[in-house]
Amino acid sequence: MGCGLTCVKYLLFIFNFIFWVAGGGVLAIGIWMRIDRATFDPLLGIDYYPIVCWTLIGVGGFVFLVGFLGCCGAVQESKCMLGFYFFLLIVVFVGEVGAGILAYYYHDEVRTWMDSHMNRTIKNNYGFVPAVTAAVTAMQEQMKCCGDRSYVDWMSTKYYKEGKAPANTSVPLSCCRDKTEAGCNRGQPGQPTDISKIFTQGCIPSMELWVQEQVWILGGVGVGVGLLQLFGMVFACCLMKAVEDEYE
Repeated sequence: MGCGLTCVKYLLFIFNFIFWVAGGGVLAIGIWMRIDRATFDPLLGIDYYPIVCWTLIGVGGFVFLVGFLGCCGAVQESKCMLGFYFFLLIVVFVGEVGAGILAYYYHDEVRTWMDSHMNRTIKNNYGFVPAVTAAVTAMQEQMKCCGDRSYVDWMSTKYYKEGKAPANTSVPLSCCRDKTEAGCNRGQPGQPTDISKIFTQGCIPSMELWVQEQVWILGGVGVGVGLLQLFGMVFACCLMKAVEDEYE
């Protein structure tokens, strides 16, 4: 075996080991995002966030397998396996570029839709649909926010209009800075007696910021995996050419 073929072979093997680990990382991020914020599904909508998470899980699992295939192709010096590996890398790369373009093109529409969906869901379903009530409670407690755009939005919700809320409360208990303090949410609907005891910032800006953070994570992962794929395609071509030259 020539020195050139040996070097390219081991470079491709090392690269694919990194690629294999990266695929496992993407898979882990997808699973973490799915578990970490699954409670918010009723607020984000049935499709949007779960689809992002499952896409990450699917891509991560696929990249994980492709990296393993690349390692095997490098060790076996199989032109057929390396060619199939090269084809799979192109498919994944084109898919990632397409997904990135669509995400950039439709990001404003997604944000507008998410705002509208959250507003409608909180206004009509809080206190009546257990999953939505739990999601809003978790969101307000974790993000330290209250209402859609402001705490006064609770005044126009079905929860307060139809008398579902406890008497003499202005906002749900989850809006309180200290929930153990008695009467922290006392007042009329959307009009707290002591505003300093509750969170005043609306939840939609907080949720938009959180979604933006997830997008940055996705973008960083996508760029990193894309660069690895480009290197993988170059190494695969070099090894296929080296194998061809060696056996000729």
